[in-house]
Amino acid sequence: MNAYETVIILNPATDDAGMENEIKKISGLIAEQGGQTVNVERWGRRKLAYPLNRFHDGNYLCIQFNAPAGVPKALDRACRLNEIVIRHLIIKGHVVTAAPAPTATPAAATASPAAEK
Repeated sequence: MNAYETVIILNPATDDAGMENEIKKISGLIAEQGGQTVNVERWGRRKLAYPLNRFHDGNYLCIQFNAPAGVPKALDRACRLNEIVIRHLIIKGHVVTAAPAPTATPAAATASPAAEK
């Protein structure tokens, strides 16, 4: 199984129930093909950098999943045929979207110079 991440831009007229329906469809497709959904992030409605199909904003979804190699092709086909999906992108591997930077503790910072002497 490989790790994948997909970002999907949905029609801005899609409400919360429609977004949940799309998430269930995509998760169902992934599970049907032998994969599993790891994480679903709803990024909400955002303004697009340029108009896509006459839309100026869209509802963003980010879905991370583990699946066999054939699943991205099936997911790509399903997204292309879905009229609610404005644009989508599937990449191999998970991208950490919200990880805090590690910080050194003050005790470790003061102990380091003494250890070097």
